[in-house]
Amino acid sequence: MEQNFNINIFITAYLRQDFTRKCIQYLKERTKTPYTLFLLDNGGNSEFRKDVDYYVGFGQNMGIHAAWNTALALSTTDYFITTDNDLLVPDLEPDWLSQMIKFMDERPDYGAISLHPHIFIGAEGIDPKDPEDVKERNMCGAVFRIMRTAAVRQAGGWENKIDPQRNHEERTICSRLQGVGYKVGIASRIRAYHLFGENWGYPPEISPEQQGHRADLAEYVKQFDQPSAYDEKTWLPKT
Repeated sequence: MEQNFNINIFITAYLRQDFTRKCIQYLKERTKTPYTLFLLDNGGNSEFRKDVDYYVGFGQNMGIHAAWNTALALSTTDYFITTDNDLLVPDLEPDWLSQMIKFMDERPDYGAISLHPHIFIGAEGIDPKDPEDVKERNMCGAVFRIMRTAAVRQAGGWENKIDPQRNHEERTICSRLQGVGYKVGIASRIRAYHLFGENWGYPPEISPEQQGHRADLAEYVKQFDQPSAYDEKTWLPKT
């Protein structure tokens, strides 16, 4: 589908500048399929305006729902991609983006498919050797999540509110997509590395709960925040 090329990719960021830098760097180095990159800045990331095609600075932390509704309003392609700024794409051939577009082209009944994060939090894991390209799930997060623009508009987008909390945006949009008849899923074998860092990458004065993370998981996920333990091309564990 010709109109899928130069697909819109939206990164939402609030602080965590080191994460934003790495996210953009890996995206540019590892994506051969044409795309247009938008940075939706909820605060603190204006230094990266020169590194993207379009920069949208909100002037305050509007929250993830408002940011993704902005992405939906700005999307000009059949599919668009939403991602948090704490994720790194893999280095694959063909590249991750062309594969994700193919998955959507082959599955008109899907409204959204995300990459497979190297660690699931509070969700059943998916075997990266699974022969199925895409595993249907009740929910998929903003892990370079490709979304069918018309389907998301049909579902009404995200909640119409300004709130700096994360507010489980993935539950909202996935349940709404399912409510209008679409499936959502996760790409089994296309992994992304999920950065965690100290205090989830935020300054110490911002608690995990303030950004929608569970404080009791902080110590648990630290054991997986070791890029050297994973193959940097595939983000599979080194054997």
